Amino acid sequence: MKEIIYQGKALPIHFGMRAINEYVKLQGAEFGDVVTSTNSLANLDSIVTLTTSGLNEGARKSGSTERYTEDNVWDILDEDPTIILKVSEIFIEAVVPLTDKLGSLNPKSAPTATPQSKNLSPTKNGSPLLSGRWECVPMISNT
Repeated sequence: MKEIIYQGKALPIHFGMRAINEYVKLQGAEFGDVVTSTNSLANLDSIVTLTTSGLNEGARKSGSTERYTEDNVWDILDEDPTIILKVSEIFIEAVVPLTDKLGSLNPKSAPTATPQSKNLSPTKNGSPLLSGRWECVPMISNT
C-alpha cells in the first residue's frame, strides 16, 4: 500500500478494484474508460473524487476508522497542491498492472459465456434450456 505525506503524517492510499469501482460510481463513468485513459486525472473534480476514494480505501485496508470527504481532500490540496502529482503517480502505478492483468478491455474481444456441450432440453413452455458445463472464452472479431 502506498502513502501520501500530509502535515508530516503518512496517509495510506490504495487504488485497487474497490476504490476504482467507487470512483466509477461517483463519476458516472465506465470502468474501461477509467483504467485505459487519463480522464481520471483530467480535471480537479476528478482528481478530488479519485483521491477521496483512494484515501478511504487505504484507511479501510490499514484498519483505520478514518474516512475522508471531498471537502477534506479539497482542504488537503489547498494546503499542499503537490499531493495532486503524488496521487496521480500512485494511481497510474496501480492501474498499469491492473490493465496488464485484465488484458484488453475492447468489448469486441471481451470474454463471453458459451456452452461447452450443446445439450438442448425443451422446457415446459417449449423454449430450449441449455444444459451442460459453461466456460468463458474470448470472442474473436475480425473487425
